[in-house]
Amino acid sequence: MALDLEKMKKIRESLKPVPLPEHDGVCYPSFLPFREKGAEQALKDITNFQSRDTDIMICTYAKSGTHWINEIISMLIRKTAELDNINKATTMLETISDFSVTDILPSPRLLNTHCQFRYLPKKHIDHRSKIIHMIRNPKDTCASYYHHSRKDNIFLSFFGTWNEFFDLWMSAKWAYGSWYTYEKGIELAEKDYPGMIFTCSYEEMKKDPKTEIRKLADFLEVQCTDKLIEDIAKATSFENMKENKIDFSKAVDGITHIYRKGIVGDWKNHFTVAQNEQFDAQYADEFQDSSYKSMFDLELCTIK
Repeated sequence: MALDLEKMKKIRESLKPVPLPEHDGVCYPSFLPFREKGAEQALKDITNFQSRDTDIMICTYAKSGTHWINEIISMLIRKTAELDNINKATTMLETISDFSVTDILPSPRLLNTHCQFRYLPKKHIDHRSKIIHMIRNPKDTCASYYHHSRKDNIFLSFFGTWNEFFDLWMSAKWAYGSWYTYEKGIELAEKDYPGMIFTCSYEEMKKDPKTEIRKLADFLEVQCTDKLIEDIAKATSFENMKENKIDFSKAVDGITHIYRKGIVGDWKNHFTVAQNEQFDAQYADEFQDSSYKSMFDLELCTIK
């Protein structure tokens, strides 16, 4: 299903920066379906996507470790520690103009999206098909999203400063909207559809990958030896992925490697003390009752 590299280059080279498409108060990256159909219709098409009951959906807010968890799941499904030659960008629902291209994918199909839970394919929910949700410290998510937005001059086209991006994030005016709305939507869905969603955190996966990968394999009902789990943990380490995983969809810019730093706590290199205090106040107000709070080490969320 992956597009020919030269075709990808031509498509990207033909596109110009445009204002981010918007629907219901949330803006989105200007991916082709959103440019061609408008945000409302593109989201309807995602909701009406013809799911198979064996589909596996990765649901993450942007810059929460999607490429990483996608690679881990792909290895578990294929029962190999070899990096996949299919990139997660080619199976991202909001980037696909014609969903018939997914028909040739063998089951189980591994799909992904950053859209809110309410826009997930209805049939996927009806089938109670598996969903993998990765959550990340929102401060690191924000900092990583800033760099990604600066690099993507086609679909995000952000040319401002860190301070300007921070303000957009805090006011939920950047692509995919509020991190809090997204995460609380997934959390509510976990309660409404018990057993359908597996939530893991970026931080826990970094700290103890073998244990977390084993939990993920158990959820996916994939039989794996301890050796395979260990091999997958090594193969999906940040160092190996940064060196060897290529994102051909970015080749037009001459930058094909996906990963930047992949560390926990990089937000401290960006946030001012005042911004940290502002963020903490909003976090306390928006997320005080969330069970997900326990997935973050509070020491990682403060400036010493």
